Amino acid sequence: MNSYPSFLEKLNDKQREICISQNNYVLTACPGSGKTRLITYRLAYLQWKNSNSRKYNIAITYTNRAAEEIEHRLDEMGIDLSSVWTGTIHQFCMHFIIRPYSMYSKYLKKGYKIIDEYVRDAYCREIANKLRIDCGYEDPLSFPKIKVEYYRKLYANREIDFDLILKLSLSLLRENPFIAENISSTICSLHIDEFQDTNKLQYEILAEIVNSNKSINVMFVGDTNQGIFGGLGGEAKKAKDLAELFQIKFHEDTLSGCYRSTNRIIDFYSNFEVSKTGAHSLSDKKETKGIIKHNTLVSKNNIAREIKLIIEQQIINGVPDKEICIVAPQWHMIFDVANILKTEMPMMNFDAPDISAFKYDPLNPFYLLAKLLFTKSGKRVQIRKRIASEVLDILRNDYQIYINDSFDNYSLLKTINNCKCIVDDGLEFYKESVFTILNTMNVDLETEKRLQKIFQDFIDKCSDRIKRYKLSRDYSDFCKCFMEKSGIVINTIHGVKGEEYTTVIAFGLLNGMLPNWSYILQEDKKPLRESETKKLLYVLSSRAKENLFLFSEKGYFTRGGTEYTPTDELKSVYFDYD
Repeated sequence: MNSYPSFLEKLNDKQREICISQNNYVLTACPGSGKTRLITYRLAYLQWKNSNSRKYNIAITYTNRAAEEIEHRLDEMGIDLSSVWTGTIHQFCMHFIIRPYSMYSKYLKKGYKIIDEYVRDAYCREIANKLRIDCGYEDPLSFPKIKVEYYRKLYANREIDFDLILKLSLSLLRENPFIAENISSTICSLHIDEFQDTNKLQYEILAEIVNSNKSINVMFVGDTNQGIFGGLGGEAKKAKDLAELFQIKFHEDTLSGCYRSTNRIIDFYSNFEVSKTGAHSLSDKKETKGIIKHNTLVSKNNIAREIKLIIEQQIINGVPDKEICIVAPQWHMIFDVANILKTEMPMMNFDAPDISAFKYDPLNPFYLLAKLLFTKSGKRVQIRKRIASEVLDILRNDYQIYINDSFDNYSLLKTINNCKCIVDDGLEFYKESVFTILNTMNVDLETEKRLQKIFQDFIDKCSDRIKRYKLSRDYSDFCKCFMEKSGIVINTIHGVKGEEYTTVIAFGLLNGMLPNWSYILQEDKKPLRESETKKLLYVLSSRAKENLFLFSEKGYFTRGGTEYTPTDELKSVYFDYD
């Protein structure tokens, strides 16, 4: 009789062995080896094994999308999510450190507001202009005078940005050892996905917690070749360095079998490895030839038409729309192509970036309320309960608002589910619903001035986006903001990391766009240009199962009139595949 649940039969022997092992792991996983699947099933197994424990099994992911994907998979498996926590490191710090223990921080104890990158950039521009500093392509905060004024402004406004979330969390842990002890006593396991993108502060925060309780099971999973966030300080630490930092022993292992791609695709993206993985295909279609092409002749004015022709041929060849992905290095390149394709191919479905009234902001309680109000109440109930709990935590801890303990996530969801739309205007429905919800919680915006400011800022931002981008105010269109999309995916290279498609079409593969100009113009970053470019090409190419169409289109010029040229790292490899 097996000593593990039947759902583990869906894993291969190596994956199953790692799932049930009590070792701490540093796991190197090549693209398509089932990394997310392994983390998901390991969380499910630990929930099954420790079904009577209330300790958390945690997955820390680099993106919210990855965290949501793990939660969705567990939900579909019927796993109880009450002791599973998934999210980014910033969400982890807010949930486990800052909200419960802000009273021990001089900076945080009188309340605080979290600002996003748009507010950060606006502050930096304002300060740079005031100081008459031309930042060029450099981060404004790399200028000491701007940095001093920026943090002075945040402190005066009782605001924190994403960097401060990490810095303040580490300070709380180091200055108050009992906090790490308390948190560690509630954790059974920690899984850190894409650990090559983890920075120094993040490693140190997690180490403080694990050092307080060596019984926590720790797993780091990643691939050095996919470290495309190095500019943000991401670092793939070696097992010996992690062992020294976390003061526990790690077992090293690899997943080198790729269930995703053909041998030909793997051979192609292996040209861009900065660290050899020994990846080999385990796909049923591993010997399929597929298509790998690089086009340097098409004009940027015709790129949408060329992509349209490829899509039409792929559909004729039997490739489903959801198995086709279109990517570019930068966001500004995507919108025009997406709009043209959606206009010229009205019968096709697209999972493309839309500008909605609500800017994505999972740390803002009013964004989370919008997500609950404009999604169906009968679906993904466990996840809706989690979001409702998050709203209450933010209000009680971030904004220090008194809400009776009897008002829990069930109460909030019941109130939200009773908010019926009797007007066609989505924004008016939202505002009325929020007032109803706050009244039910006995929260008065007139007396809660900070919360009132956050709410008004949120409404103003929504109104501004509606006006600026000429968006619909219809209730049904507001619901579409949170609807799960399907069809042909259009995204950035960074945005499709971790995903897979039969056919990948990439454009904008030009020096200065892959990577950004900053790696070319700044002398100290020139040595990084080649490795950063290779990593981006590696991530891009390894999304493909069978077909890869690459474009380095003509017609892009710098401000000085110089034409962008095809990415250098493609020149030495693509002729063998054209």
